[in-house]
Amino acid sequence: MALTTATNSIVDTNAKTSKVVSALSGNSDEVASIIADVSTLTYGLATVTLAAAPTTNFCIGEIVSTNDSPAVHMVVQDYTAGAATFTAYRCTSGTDNTPLGWAAGTNLESVIGTGKTVTGSISGASSQNTHGSTRAVHVAKSISLTKLFWNAQTFKAIRLFFDGSSTEQTIMYLGGSGNINFSERGGAIGMGAAAGDTNAVLGDLTATTIGAAANATFIVGFEIQKGAGYGAPLYEKNSLLGYHAYQAGGQ
Repeated sequence: MALTTATNSIVDTNAKTSKVVSALSGNSDEVASIIADVSTLTYGLATVTLAAAPTTNFCIGEIVSTNDSPAVHMVVQDYTAGAATFTAYRCTSGTDNTPLGWAAGTNLESVIGTGKTVTGSISGASSQNTHGSTRAVHVAKSISLTKLFWNAQTFKAIRLFFDGSSTEQTIMYLGGSGNINFSERGGAIGMGAAAGDTNAVLGDLTATTIGAAANATFIVGFEIQKGAGYGAPLYEKNSLLGYHAYQAGGQ
């Protein structure tokens, strides 16, 4: 690796994330170093397709678990009565709904298998198998860069861009040091022309260094606004599913 990086997370909610990334050069430039992998951000949604509608409706906000090895634990974010699909985000365990991100750069077919049992922690009898051939998939994600600060004085420049497996979108070239609050300059910077999601890379905030030298360093801090593909449980829909709005907890 050309760069050794360290990342510190400041905040990561269903609406935004803020991180600081520092990097040390190993005397050669990095073609594409991921600064923020959108798959690993909390509250990232996946669509899970079942073999059939469960006999009992899922409760929005409940933890559901699969019998994959290892088991996958998720919080139901949205469900419609009688449907054979639901959306969910990954959580810590079958008894801990603390949100987690998905694995970096991974499509969900390597995480949630076909023909696996999905069991609800509240609905109970909602046990149902995942579809025999239709895989769980990431919900397409959209993010925007809202704030940025950097110090890259020992590099000639750093190209910051939104990744895509077919098309990348350059955000800007960074040099020296500075900070920008994009909301004060007309609004956040979206993903633009970035396209292609092979290996779940679409939207990853990525950097390419130019002019690296031994022990060159940079620091990049940023705030990202989460859009489509992230979300907290839609508790108010539970009244349509036979549950109290906050039966699964929440606020």
